[in-house]
Amino acid sequence: MKIAIWTKSPPKVAAIEEAIKKCVYFKWKDIEIIPLKVNSDISDMPVSEEENMAWAYNRANNCKKEVKADFYIWMEWWTTIIWDKAYLFWVVYILDNSWNWHYWFSNKMEVPEYFRKKIYDENLELWPVLSEATKQENASKKWWAFAHWSDDMLTRKDQFVLAFLSWIVPFFNKYYKL
Repeated sequence: MKIAIWTKSPPKVAAIEEAIKKCVYFKWKDIEIIPLKVNSDISDMPVSEEENMAWAYNRANNCKKEVKADFYIWMEWWTTIIWDKAYLFWVVYILDNSWNWHYWFSNKMEVPEYFRKKIYDENLELWPVLSEATKQENASKKWWAFAHWSDDMLTRKDQFVLAFLSWIVPFFNKYYKL
């Protein structure tokens, strides 16, 4: 079974590998993960749920143009405002070779006020703000925001694994076929 993912990011690839090992649907299957770098064909930073879905859809489809696989995966972080609070979470989009798709979310973590102001009021990207606040160069590559904001209880990899395990269910579970 071949699984193409739109990124070559080591944490994302490692998370997919770990999730596959934990997934009952992939036990005893020979899995090949194919990391790809593809474009979204729209803005680099989605600002709405619809744009985020289009971003995910385009990347999955662009993966499909590059390689023949059983599944095409896109996963990325996103922030949203609910009332006066901002939340950070992971979004996963999966497309199978029959054009069936599912779009899923990880748990949400409230964005600390300092970061919310920088991201939404000053229109800055999270990663440089995180590096500045932590005084660590490339802080997003080492710890990522979930880990920083949870004292390492929730890591980037944890979020990917949970998101992967959540989205794969509709492709295999009998209740989604009723």
